Amino acid sequence: MIELPWKLLLFVKDFTGQGGDLFYWLEDDRLSETDAEQVVGYPGVVVCHDFWIIRDVLFDKTQDLPESIIDIDEFRITISGNPEDRISREKVDITSELGRYGASSTTCSTYKKMFNRGVEFDVNVACEAALAMAKMYLALCDEASANGELERFFSVEVPVYRLLQKAMSAGITINSAGLSDKRSEAEFDYFFCLKNYSAKHDMPLETPTPTAIEDKLYEAGFDLSGVSTQYVLEFLPHEHDFGNDTLVLQDFDSAKQVLSSLAISSGRVRPIIDVFGARTSRVHLRSPSLQNIPKKYRTIIAAREGTELCYVDFDQYEVGIMAALSEDSELANLYKAGDMYDLFASNHLGLEGNRKAAKQLFLSYAYGMSKKALIDAAVSLGADRGRAKAAFRLFSRYEEWKRSIWEEFQREGRVATILGNHYKRSRAGQLTAKEQRSAVSQVVQGTASLIFKKALIEVGDLEDVTIVLPMHDALLFEHRLPKTPKKVVAAFEQVMTEQLQKRVQGKASISQFAPP
Repeated sequence: MIELPWKLLLFVKDFTGQGGDLFYWLEDDRLSETDAEQVVGYPGVVVCHDFWIIRDVLFDKTQDLPESIIDIDEFRITISGNPEDRISREKVDITSELGRYGASSTTCSTYKKMFNRGVEFDVNVACEAALAMAKMYLALCDEASANGELERFFSVEVPVYRLLQKAMSAGITINSAGLSDKRSEAEFDYFFCLKNYSAKHDMPLETPTPTAIEDKLYEAGFDLSGVSTQYVLEFLPHEHDFGNDTLVLQDFDSAKQVLSSLAISSGRVRPIIDVFGARTSRVHLRSPSLQNIPKKYRTIIAAREGTELCYVDFDQYEVGIMAALSEDSELANLYKAGDMYDLFASNHLGLEGNRKAAKQLFLSYAYGMSKKALIDAAVSLGADRGRAKAAFRLFSRYEEWKRSIWEEFQREGRVATILGNHYKRSRAGQLTAKEQRSAVSQVVQGTASLIFKKALIEVGDLEDVTIVLPMHDALLFEHRLPKTPKKVVAAFEQVMTEQLQKRVQGKASISQFAPP
């Protein structure tokens, strides 16, 4: 186990914002009151729960955050290998776990009320809850060690958590002067899109619910057993382009909601961030979910005075990772030669100029779509059947690698990426098609998340870089000096190259974040 000094922190938030927040250390099995300055100044690991609630209070009082922070509920979810834990996180709190570590049901119930300011603070109840949390933390460290998760958690997840939480506490500058216009534009775009969508696809004049989408897909002949609705919408071809139209409408709806949630007067937002926000450990923002704003509205995000915004993104990211992990020479050559999807469209599928279709087909193939369905989809998009068959025979080594991942998932009941981030099966028997796709996705996208987080750590150490907004596998940052963007690109490329053991050369570039 990694031996680092640590202290368990309890806090009671003053939800009125009047500065009455309370902080307590657990020391020698007793609680002692402390303050924000001592919490932030502690040189070891600060262990607590629901850190997001107190994050901005600590930052506002000290302009900093603790050097290392572990939210024990996030720790539990991060190392569990069970994606259902992430989903249920919104429905349960820390007290649902403390009974396993010695806290009585009365203590759990009372502590929950205390934390939410429903009853007065009781030091004895809080101390019993804190002792259970300390046991929970030590048990999670042992579990992480046994599951091969400890090194990644402490060397990657903990520093990235602090880096991004601090960035969000500092806030993202909002162009208040242009926000009202963007809100109006988003409202118009949404309703215009909705009107056309409703008429084109014979749907009610409202953003379709998941059930309504499923019903429409069943009506169109799609078999949703073993696939997610999102997968069908994103990767499979649809008559009258129903899939793409639905995704576009959802994007407009999301943009409208996000823009409406921003306060014009404040001039900045401080999003809640889930640093391990998905099974594959992708970073997710919420309240507001700025990552989901379409490019045309992103001008609402502004640089602080004296700085410029810049946007760095990996090029052909998933393809490069797949080529490296599988050691498929054909895939590696396409990745190295340029825009893989353009090349695949023109040289192999005969879909000159249809990069979007080539990307859709390749990723469907890469994550495990059946060959028959894949060829049928290619033909429906305009490819010659013979050329399509030949195109997907190119990557024989990648096929072998995919099968090896399925076999490992079947045999071991789990798969993992470099440095852990494992995913456990929830059932026995032969793998379903969905499980096959999930296993490959876990390894590829989980590796992508790891590389991205290591790149963030590297970039966070560069002078003249202020992290503003992580965008899945890309980063918006502020800088002052003209040479800084090249340094950030070089850091992204170097981390990718090293993490993939130089099997491919990482590629990244500066791209456009918002319209000029």
